[in-house]
Amino acid sequence: MLCTNRGFWKTFFLNLVTFGLYNWYLIHSFAKETNIACKDDGESTSGLVTYLLLNIITLGIYGIIWTYKWINRCNRYLYKNGEIGGLQASTYLLTIFLFGPLTLGIMYLVVFCKSLYLQNAVNRVHNQLSAA
Repeated sequence: MLCTNRGFWKTFFLNLVTFGLYNWYLIHSFAKETNIACKDDGESTSGLVTYLLLNIITLGIYGIIWTYKWINRCNRYLYKNGEIGGLQASTYLLTIFLFGPLTLGIMYLVVFCKSLYLQNAVNRVHNQLSAA
C-alpha cells in the first residue's frame, strides 16, 4: 500500500524542522511511488541521487524539468484510470516563473500543497486497483 495521507501542514512543519531535508525525502518517495503506480507506461521517474546531481550540474534547471515531467506523468495516470487530474504542469510553470515571486512565495506553498495531493491521488488510485 502506498501512502495516501500526506498533509500540507505536517509536511510543511517537517520541512521547517529538518531545514528542508524532508523535501529530499519527498522527492525520493514521489519518484519511487510514481514508478510503482505508473509502471505500465514505459517511463521512469529518476530518483533522488540523479535529481540532486543533475540539479547541481544544471544550476536548478533539472529540478524544474523533473517536476514538470512528474506532474504530467501523474496526471496521465489519473486520466487513464478515470480520475480528475490534480496540479497542472502549466500552473506549476506559471508559479515558478511568475506568480510565486509576485505573491511573495504564497503561490509556491499552494503548488507544494497541490503536489502532495496529486501524489496522494495517484497512490489512492493505485491502492484501489491493487486491491481489486
